[in-house]
Amino acid sequence: MMKLNKLFLLIIVISVILSVTSVSALDDSSNDLSIEDDVDDLAIDEIEGVDSSDSTDQKLESSNTESAEILEVETGDEPVQTIKMGKVTKRFNGGIQYQATFYDANGNPLSNTEVYFEVDDKDDYSATTDANGVALLNIAIKNGDHKIAALSTDPLCINYDNIKVFNVLTGNKNFKMYYDGGNTYNVRVYGDDGKPVKAGQKVTFYIQNKKVTRSTDKNGYAKFKITAKPGYYQVGASYKDYVVINRVLVKPVLKQLTTFKKKAVKKTIKFKVKFLGKNKKNKKIKVKFNKKTYKAKTNKKGIATFNLKTPKKVGSYKIVSSYKKSKITAVYTKYYA
Repeated sequence: MMKLNKLFLLIIVISVILSVTSVSALDDSSNDLSIEDDVDDLAIDEIEGVDSSDSTDQKLESSNTESAEILEVETGDEPVQTIKMGKVTKRFNGGIQYQATFYDANGNPLSNTEVYFEVDDKDDYSATTDANGVALLNIAIKNGDHKIAALSTDPLCINYDNIKVFNVLTGNKNFKMYYDGGNTYNVRVYGDDGKPVKAGQKVTFYIQNKKVTRSTDKNGYAKFKITAKPGYYQVGASYKDYVVINRVLVKPVLKQLTTFKKKAVKKTIKFKVKFLGKNKKNKKIKVKFNKKTYKAKTNKKGIATFNLKTPKKVGSYKIVSSYKKSKITAVYTKYYA
């Protein structure tokens, strides 16, 4: 049985003991009657033909019955309910916020009073009510169905509620992508009723130090297109007080296909670059080499070919290939004049 129930039952047992003690005291006082009272009662019984022992038993039985009725009222299984169980008012990573409102015996808010909560018949927590009698239970609790009990001791009362803990934002995950691949960071939003929210709910997305707002569709999904240049990023989403964070790797979308050998070369270099993303054909690629810029479009296989004029002087030269903000760098070395 729950710890809160034990406290509740302990107080009831004390009340029963006090009530029984009062009945015993009444029984003892009935045996202290004077001799004259006994004689008078005997005379009356003889006149009316009533057995005095039966009369005494009836009086005791009546007294016990009356005490039992009072005891039932004072210690019944269903005391006056002074706790209004609330609802999950906030969800956050690894926990929830639950509230209940407590009242005194006259129905007034039980303010600035210590009260108690219990979760799943095992974990106990204390809280203090505010001026309106509201107490908050802030706990870290796993997803699933749970039983919440709330207890106040003045007046003595206990109440129960069943709650379901779940993620408000789902579907988010870490992922890798090529630059300009059109990939989106997706979340699905759930309301306090555990169902996907309707269209038009605002979700804030974060990447680096930038943030944008997107709206949910009719199925509760919100999407954010990743357009950042190649790099490693933290990306996240928030809805009300709930936040999720993930990692995304944006990879360069170009790959150098040409390798250089240590030997004399002709006046030009056939240099090839491959586009790795989707829709490979007709992508505009730029190459900067020896202070000159070359342009070419990819074929259906995503390959762009450049004829680079070699420098006259011996030395190392950078070859920078780019597609929008995605760049890769290679080094060409001329060994012979």
